[in-house]
Parts: sequence; structure tokens; C-alpha cells
Amino acid sequence: MILRYSRMDLQFDNEEIYCRKLGHHLAFKYCRTEREGFPCAKIYDCWFERLPIEEFIRDNYSETEAAAISAPAAPKVATLFDLIEQAKKRSGEQ
Repeated sequence: MILRYSRMDLQFDNEEIYCRKLGHHLAFKYCRTEREGFPCAKIYDCWFERLPIEEFIRDNYSETEAAAISAPAAPKVATLFDLIEQAKKRSGEQ
């Protein structure tokens, strides 16, 4: 992923919305950087009524990045298995 903060439109960063995923209010800045600097997969669903989110994504990310933003997240079970495997490798177990 290429971070484009040098040209990214930051005008919406202080806008806030209730996050159904986390259960409290968050600023747009968090939503656009939630996945290691990459927008949350739900950014379209949450912000479409308040911001020109499709335009924002189109103007600030490549087509490949935009497609990755809207790609479905990995199932939670798969993510848990990955985290367990990573922990085992760090602790020297296998």
C-alpha cells in the first residue's frame, strides 16, 4: 500500500460519527487509517450520508487500493487462527 498523506484531502478528519463496529464515536481520521493506515472496510457504509466518500476514495487512492478498501474482511475465525499461529511462532512453539 502506498500512503498518500502528502496529497490526501484531510478536510474531513475531524468529522465524527458513531462507530457500530466499536460502539462509540470516532473521527473520520481513525476510519481512514484503521487498518494499518488503510481505511476501514465499512467506510462506505458508515460515511456515505455525511461525506462524499466515493469521491474521497477515488481522489485519494489508486484503483487497486480502492478495490482493496471495499473487499470483504477475512472471517473472524480465520483471523483468530492466524493470530494463534503468529503467537505460537513468536513463543517458539510449533
